[in-house]
Order: sequence, then structure tokens, then C-alpha cells
Amino acid sequence: MSPGRPTASGDFRALEAYNGPGEGRYLLVGSTLRHKSGITLAVAVLSAAVVLGAALLAPPPAAAAPTAEEIELLLAENGSPMQGLGPVFLAEGLEHGVDPAFLVAVAGAESSFGRFLYAPGGDQATYNAFNWFYASPRQASDFSSWEEAIHRVAQGIAGELYYGSGLVSVSAIGPRYCPEGTGAWLSNVTMFMLRLGGDPADTRYWRDGPPSTEPGLLVLSGRVKLEPGPYEVGREVTAVFTIRNEGDTAVALRGVRLVVHGPLGMRQELGTRAESTIGPREARRFVAAWSLRLPGRWDGWIEVDSETQASLVGPTEAFVVRCELPQDPELRRSIVRELELAPRR
Repeated sequence: MSPGRPTASGDFRALEAYNGPGEGRYLLVGSTLRHKSGITLAVAVLSAAVVLGAALLAPPPAAAAPTAEEIELLLAENGSPMQGLGPVFLAEGLEHGVDPAFLVAVAGAESSFGRFLYAPGGDQATYNAFNWFYASPRQASDFSSWEEAIHRVAQGIAGELYYGSGLVSVSAIGPRYCPEGTGAWLSNVTMFMLRLGGDPADTRYWRDGPPSTEPGLLVLSGRVKLEPGPYEVGREVTAVFTIRNEGDTAVALRGVRLVVHGPLGMRQELGTRAESTIGPREARRFVAAWSLRLPGRWDGWIEVDSETQASLVGPTEAFVVRCELPQDPELRRSIVRELELAPRR
């Protein structure tokens, strides 16, 4: 299954147009795409003269995350006191690049989804459904809420201890996370991950990659420039980049675009599919903007289309933006509630 296709709301509107000597600046055009879920995504497309549209494509199956509804169903079936926190698992997983299915699976393996907390001698590690022991003695590893526990564990798994050390599969993580009873832990985490559509071979939240070919004469001049952070949900990001023809012959193109990957497998292609030509030694500047409507990693690259294929211009990660949930508690809760409406895979 894949995320619901977006439907356009409102007309495209021209935001900026400029043509200067020696460097053509393309028209920046904005539109709004709305998921059937209710999540609104503001995007921008580049066009030499006309608006040709933008696409938000469904991710490949391996890039999909479970929905909040799927997480809630598993929690309910197991009588978990963490029921109602499906959107929190989803939000924290996306923010830190951890498959939410893995976070839920660890809670299932460690404490039967929060039903049986570590409590030697009756001294309970409060809200610690993950047996994430950070204090001595272990039972002093308390959290103030289920929400804090999910946040801290997602942050920790994405840090140096696991992902930063190259441990990304369930089989690689298990011996370090659970050195006692590793076999049972591996079996249970794998079972729960598969139930939620996760991939035990890679517990990260990831997306498909750029084309492998390069267009030869065309290069990215400098780097993709972004407005400075911090980047929080709800903020708009503007990217500016310049493509230069370093050859002595003109290059004919059938499209130029900035491909943006976001959480939940969203893929936005911001660009023009109109035919154009970049002359010898000519540089063209492009501007694109989109709104950060979900927490997590946003990254992308630049592609150009020739007659036969799409080609990569510049690095495979032309930019990286880490979008965080707002610090304001009310805004944070509002966004988490919105994730309950996230599109299904």
C-alpha cells in the first residue's frame, strides 16, 4: 500500500521572476498539495515560463513506516498501557530516522508493551517500557512519561551507541541491547517488526536514492544554499542552486528538478519538465521552497533529464535538513495529533 495521492487545492501563483545578464533565474512558482489525510504540504516548482506542476510520489515498500492506526491495533491487542501513543511512536521515529515499527517492537520484547516494567524488590523503573537503563541501579532509570521514554529511546538508538556504530539490523543491535537472553529478544523483536511491516535487516527509516549517472558538461556551481536553521515543523525552507555548463557546446534538457525526500516516504519533485538549452559556459540559477510539515530528515539532490535518461548533478546529498518537533508543548501535541491522520502505506 502507498500514501494517498495528493490533490491540488487553489491555483498556482507566481512568486518571483528575474532574468539578469549572464545568469538566468527561473520563475519560482508555488502550489499547495493536500493529502486526503488532511496533512498539507506547501511546495514550489521551477519553470522557465509556464507552470508544469509538481509531483509527490509514493515511496517504495521498503521506505514505508507503519501508520499510527496499525501501531494502535497492536498495542490494543496486547493490552498495553501505551494505547493512544501510536502517533507519538510515529513522530519520534520519523524525527530521529528510526523505523517506528522497531521502537514498538523493542517495547514489546522488553516489557510486553509496557505491561511489565523492571521492578526488582518493588522499585519500578517508571515508564521505562524499553528497559533503557541509563542509571545505577537500573531501577533508577525512570522517565516522567511514556512520551519521554519513546523520545529518549529513539534519540539513543539513532546516536553513537547503535546507528553511529554501524549497528542497524535487529541481529546486530540485539547482542548490545540485550546481552542476556539475546535469542529470545531477537525472535520477539523480529516478530513484532514484521507484524508492522518493518524490515529486521535495517531498522532505520530510509528512502530510495538518486540516479547513478552524471550529465558530463553540467555541474553544480557551488552548493545548494538553504536558509539557516533551526528547522521546526511548520517552517518553510528555500533552496537556491546554480547549474553551470562547463563545455563549449550547448546542452539540451527536457527537465531540471530538485528532488526532496521527507518523512513517511514523501518524495517531492520541484522543477520544470519543459525543454530548454543551457548554452556554452552559461549558468542558470534556480529557487525552490517547501514547507516542513513533518518531523524527521529531509534531504535531496538535483536531477536533469536528457533525451534518454535522468542524470545526477552534484552530490547525492545536495542538502540535509533535520526537522524537529516544536519545543512548545501545545504545538508539539497538535502535530502529534495530526500524525494520527497520516496517509496509509
